[in-house]
Amino acid sequence: MTSGGRERSALLHVPRSLHKKKGRVPLVFDFHHFNGTPEAEAALTGLSALADERGLLVAYPAGVGGSWNAGLCCGQAWQEGVDDVDFTRDLIDAISEEHRVDPRRIFVTGMSNGALMAHRLGCELADRIAAIAPVAGVLHVPPATCEPARPISVLHVHGTADIVIPYNGGTGVVPVPVPGSLEFISVAESLAIWRERDGCARVSHVTYAHGDTTCRAWSRCAEEAEVEHCAVEGGGHTWPGGGDLPPVFGPKSETFDASERLLDFFEEHAM
Repeated sequence: MTSGGRERSALLHVPRSLHKKKGRVPLVFDFHHFNGTPEAEAALTGLSALADERGLLVAYPAGVGGSWNAGLCCGQAWQEGVDDVDFTRDLIDAISEEHRVDPRRIFVTGMSNGALMAHRLGCELADRIAAIAPVAGVLHVPPATCEPARPISVLHVHGTADIVIPYNGGTGVVPVPVPGSLEFISVAESLAIWRERDGCARVSHVTYAHGDTTCRAWSRCAEEAEVEHCAVEGGGHTWPGGGDLPPVFGPKSETFDASERLLDFFEEHAM
């Protein structure tokens, strides 16, 4: 497809059983990490197999030069000012023309640079997206520019030992040069911004505690939105429960399945 004057593409997984399903179906976008591909992202997250079980569409978009313009970085997409927000909007329209997409159940996840992109889409495309679930990535746009059209539910998954996008904020340590800012706010700051945007109460409660992972949710938010955070103790820059990445990115949780968790979260947070 053409978007913003560029030829763009995405890998779309359509379960074989979908034609038997009546009514409209959810659509999940999964944005790859820096230097990633749609195929590698699908292998990393395993969302296609889960989509077969649950009856939903999964789109794996391809970034320009393997990167996403997530605001303050990254790579070729950031350098050239690629409008990946418009690209996502165009993908929603194109997929909706071919399939019975439920406009109230369009969701976004992604890893690393893809997680940064998920945050940006939460800020700028909340009129089309019901919820986001960034994994190993914080909000990376100037906070003052994050003005979602409506309260949007957020599930943020992050390893406490992540050095690429540090859990407590600071300078990211990357194995390859990445054009763009590698100065990140902390996970706590990201969550605070989303709680403020969603009008959430300060009180949280534990929703999951097993093995190395604890999840806490702030549920008393405007328009039934919810902000939830799953902290993977000692986890690196990885996809918990997913495929393996090079050892330089740190340890991966084997007791917590981020893909299952985020799909459960999406099921509970239609627009």
